[in-house]
Amino acid sequence: MSKQYAFYFLLMVLLTPSVTGQTIISHQLNVDDTTQMHVLFTIDGHQVFGLTRFIHDDSVGFQIRNLPTVNRFLLKDVNFIGLASESFYQTKETKPIEPLDDEAWIREKYPMPLNQLLYSATAIPYASKGTYRNTMVLVNQVDFSISDHFGVSGGALVPALLMGRVQAHVSASDMLHMGLAVQQYVILWDEQSATHPYAMVTVGQRDRYLNFTMGYWIDRFGYNSTSERYPMVTLGASFAFTEDWRFFVEGAAVFQTYENLMLPSFNFSNRRRKSVFEFGVLAIPDTSFPLLPLLSYQRIF
Repeated sequence: MSKQYAFYFLLMVLLTPSVTGQTIISHQLNVDDTTQMHVLFTIDGHQVFGLTRFIHDDSVGFQIRNLPTVNRFLLKDVNFIGLASESFYQTKETKPIEPLDDEAWIREKYPMPLNQLLYSATAIPYASKGTYRNTMVLVNQVDFSISDHFGVSGGALVPALLMGRVQAHVSASDMLHMGLAVQQYVILWDEQSATHPYAMVTVGQRDRYLNFTMGYWIDRFGYNSTSERYPMVTLGASFAFTEDWRFFVEGAAVFQTYENLMLPSFNFSNRRRKSVFEFGVLAIPDTSFPLLPLLSYQRIF
């Protein structure tokens, strides 16, 4: 019996290098550091970006960027695991591949914030930690991802208004995302404030999706907390036609007691390294300025 155990032990030792020897694992890879961007190359030539969640026995758990599930790869099918910015890995033919240049690395680490629209939040997961946005000089806002399922934002319309938002979202599948959000607005020069709680449903993926929200616009007046509440819905769509360009449209409708307010908007976004420039128009019916130009700058961090 002892000879059989010795034989199996020797066989395991001899076979182990043949199972793991094909896989190159970077010494810079840190599974516990969620700020890293990892890349995984398979033997058949595919490459995916995301986070390495575990390496155990003969398999690796890899979470592809912007997807909630962790995929399991066998180490015998993996050629290289490391940082997206690293220049060394080999293909199955053991020929070196050109390293990621500076622009390609920035594109992977600071992707364009496609989850954002003009009026409302979406349930699309964040691709980066967050952004700073300035619109028409006067509106400043910071949007930040707390975790995979929660985000916050805050900002101000100088010098009149403070605003903040909290949101939670979850992905039921690669194509269906749902969430809840509450936006708060406080006017500085009087005692008026407004709250916009809503549910959101996003159908699609980061590069193209439809977003629908339904909730209420609640106006509050004075310290006696008198308020008026109106149903409010938004409908938006986003389409990224290249890695650095997208078009998005969103309309908001507030169903007031005597008249309804409709606010459609149309925008283009262009990413240049860590910066995003947006330009478009906001339609404001029945006013002296039926079309208001929108110019925004965002900084990804």
